[in-house]
Amino acid sequence: MIFALVAWALALAGSPAPIAGQGQATPLVVVPDRTGGYRPLLRIGPVLADSAFEAAVRSGMPIRLHLNVELWHDGFFDSLEGSRRLTTVVLYQPLEERFVVRTQASPAKSRRFSTFEAARAAVEGVYALPIRPVRSGRYYYTATLELETLSLSDLEELERWLEGELEPAVSGEGSVPG
Repeated sequence: MIFALVAWALALAGSPAPIAGQGQATPLVVVPDRTGGYRPLLRIGPVLADSAFEAAVRSGMPIRLHLNVELWHDGFFDSLEGSRRLTTVVLYQPLEERFVVRTQASPAKSRRFSTFEAARAAVEGVYALPIRPVRSGRYYYTATLELETLSLSDLEELERWLEGELEPAVSGEGSVPG
């Protein structure tokens, strides 16, 4: 299951540009930080609020959040000036009865939480990314947030297994889930 959300903001305008989301809360907002050299401040809203996400994590499926931010120079032909990608994974360790949040920025530094709500609060927040305009002009940011509970390779392996193909798992080239 993959959900993609997109947000835009004009860096010099300074006003947030939310995307159309479900319900009242906005899933992703980009606001330029005027005090930080117009770096993007990304606010991730309640994207994991659905109880289905907690059920998926508790059943052993990690949730991956892929955040991609691009800085564009606004001109006759827009040009890409920089980009950053951040991946966060939320998973459940049943033996410890803890939820774990890992980010690509510091994979060795896992944060552990006793409740899904606490793990959610760690993921849904404000992120300041280290990209900013280096010269004068008009700029804007684009941001994409993808939520995935199963990767494409997981789905392909499951499909092959359901069709009766055991070779990738038996040969050691694939994993045997559960």
